[in-house]
Amino acid sequence: MAASTTARGRPGRRSRSSWRDPWRLAGLIALLILLIFIVYPQLWIVRAAFTDDAGAFTLARFGAFVTDERFTEPLLHSVVVSLAVGAGAALVAVPLAFVVARYRIPGRQGVLTMLTMATTSPPFLGAYAWLLLLGSGGMITKAAREAGLPLPFESILGVGGIIWVGVWFTFALIFLMVYDAFRAVDPALEEAAASVGSTPWRTHAKVTLPLAVPAIATGCYLAAMRIFADFGTPMLIGGGYSMLPVVVYQNFMSEVAASPGVAATASLMMVLVSGLALVAQRRIVARRSFAVTGGRDQPLRELRRGPKALVLTGIWTALLLGFVPHMVVVLTSFLRWQSGILQWEPTLENYRRLFEESLQPIVLSFVFAGIACLIALVMGVVVAYIVARKRFMISGPLLNNLVMVPYILPGTVFAIGFILAFNHLPVILTGTALIIVVAYFIRRLPYVMKSIETALGQVHPSLEEAAMSVGAPPRRSFRDIVVPIIRPAVISGGTVGFLQMITELSATVMLYAVPWVTMTVVIFTNAMQPGSPFGVASAMTTVLLVSVYVPLYLLRRRYKTVSL
Repeated sequence: MAASTTARGRPGRRSRSSWRDPWRLAGLIALLILLIFIVYPQLWIVRAAFTDDAGAFTLARFGAFVTDERFTEPLLHSVVVSLAVGAGAALVAVPLAFVVARYRIPGRQGVLTMLTMATTSPPFLGAYAWLLLLGSGGMITKAAREAGLPLPFESILGVGGIIWVGVWFTFALIFLMVYDAFRAVDPALEEAAASVGSTPWRTHAKVTLPLAVPAIATGCYLAAMRIFADFGTPMLIGGGYSMLPVVVYQNFMSEVAASPGVAATASLMMVLVSGLALVAQRRIVARRSFAVTGGRDQPLRELRRGPKALVLTGIWTALLLGFVPHMVVVLTSFLRWQSGILQWEPTLENYRRLFEESLQPIVLSFVFAGIACLIALVMGVVVAYIVARKRFMISGPLLNNLVMVPYILPGTVFAIGFILAFNHLPVILTGTALIIVVAYFIRRLPYVMKSIETALGQVHPSLEEAAMSVGAPPRRSFRDIVVPIIRPAVISGGTVGFLQMITELSATVMLYAVPWVTMTVVIFTNAMQPGSPFGVASAMTTVLLVSVYVPLYLLRRRYKTVSL
């Protein structure tokens, strides 16, 4: 009986001690922060969409949305462009990823480094660069016109330009995901197929490619959603081809003083489409996932001279199209501009004006992103540890799901929620620098948290248990055992998160006030205004590119791989 009483008493003691677990308190604080800055703003969007100007419940806004071509047409355009970009990027990326994963390619590590760097470049920078090249007054179009050479288009402006920029912006993302999938295929599976008479092409079609389907589907989803949520590219080179993020921005800015209901309704439609796309992607991954038990590395084969030349031409052409716009921006930053027209005269005037007139946006961009990144690192470690290690019945699953919500929210939708929620008492953040910092921190937290969570999955709990068994308190075992092991993932996730913050445009352009202008806002506003100082915009773009590529190159060189 005594033994029974003791056994029954132990769960109670474990329960009481679990409530003293510092991670439980940290988890509750993290959950409260996410509820305030993720759930609360989105509830304001829902409220604005489902109420009329008098505050009464209504479905009229949705009825007006689905019957008004001003909204249904941009929604259809956004879906079509997103699908076209995902398919086009996959057509470029998948064959290149297979070849690089299976064959010896000269400069292979350099190719992987450049492709990793390409994934962090914001799409509006590519749009701005291609506008300089192929706009109505662009360098290529102007030179072709003067030489009497026919072009298939008068300008890159329009749906073709959006898709073109989107494909070369996103193909590197799909490449890296599919490359890892092709490298992970157990060679024994292909050898088994060959042993029963299967040709190499049939083996790749029936064995290799199906194993990579989850990675391809995920890559296409991420590529399509990046363009679906992108505000800068269609705004810069849309040329009247309306897409939903731009319509949301324009309607919100025009009606925010009166009623934000229309923009809120369009925002919910964007979230609905994003959610449906995520469900489709997860179903494809769930149905086509395979478990491979082999541990052998995929051997690299040699290519014959002819195919090797063809492959190298394809790889470097893709890299050139991915990077030449940025090289053009750097070049034009050292040339003189007069009333928006490029003059082929070398000068440092653009940089002189930049550091005299626009030094503050550079400093503010680093300060905002730096503060937000530090907060995201602390929160990311807390949330990742709770998700990976603890079995909290409520806070654990909630944290795991809530932290990923900003990843699928378009930047314009995210910003509208912040403006509606924090534009009045008890908390007024709109127009302050703090709202930008908080938006950066919340919006890019998934990058940091998932990188750390992956690393924690490789740290066996027995290491902490061994430290505690010899008297080390939980905090010390975490500090001395876990932190040193996950440090590379913390640095990697923090760096990628910082780079995503410093290049953020969609949310920034809606949240910033005049004293708090960032680099992306300077580039965007100068690129949008005819006759504006394009040289200063090019110089600022160059500074931003250096801010992105130098730390990412150093990180890639130090840790070889970066989780994006």
